[in-house]
Amino acid sequence: MQTTLLLVFFLQIGCAIHAIRRGYPLFWVFLIVFVPVLGCLLYLVLVLLPEFSESRVARRGSRFLRQAIDPGKELRKRQAALEISDTVANRVALAQEYLKQGQPDAAIPLYESALTGLYRTDPELLLGLATALAAAGEFARVRDTLDTLRAAHPTYDNPTADLLYARALEGLGEIEPALSRYAAVLQVAPGPEAKCRYALLLKGLGRVAEARGLFEEIVKDARRGGRHGYRLNKEWVDLARRELG
Repeated sequence: MQTTLLLVFFLQIGCAIHAIRRGYPLFWVFLIVFVPVLGCLLYLVLVLLPEFSESRVARRGSRFLRQAIDPGKELRKRQAALEISDTVANRVALAQEYLKQGQPDAAIPLYESALTGLYRTDPELLLGLATALAAAGEFARVRDTLDTLRAAHPTYDNPTADLLYARALEGLGEIEPALSRYAAVLQVAPGPEAKCRYALLLKGLGRVAEARGLFEEIVKDARRGGRHGYRLNKEWVDLARRELG
């Protein structure tokens, strides 16, 4: 009995504080305080649940749940959209979904077919193609695609393209140029992926102390960034932690 009363009391306090901070009408506070069980129940159903359902966390959770229940739903949706209307935008959307599903070989021809006519040298499409090619391990074509991009758009500046070029050079065994490219990328985009890939290359070359320093920077940056920063870069932060033991 005492436990139940304590739970109701703490629920009252929580609901009342929430109502006051959010600026809801005072009748909610009176209802919660003077009719605790009914007041809290009504507040949960009529205020908190609708508010939570509209929050970013709820939307993200809903997407995650849908993905877990039916992981192919979004892919089928994109395929159907392309069948209905064969546009560049729909081809790219389907290609991006194939990449998310870990199917770069299916994404590549979609990007290639989009690179025609007015879109023949579109920088974002070329970058998308290079990304798909890198995921498929076709590093010679990655370099060729990025060379085409740079030739068509000499002033195009994108750290993602620079990182892809460094990866292509590494994949082709051109180690010294790859090291220079990675170092240059870190000057403009010192994110965890670039640092991790650079550190792994350094480690493979026996430059363990330099690699460890980069892994430590990644972990420190993740601590400063809090939980949100960690979630955004989880793959690379976890890799850095594993490398540090």
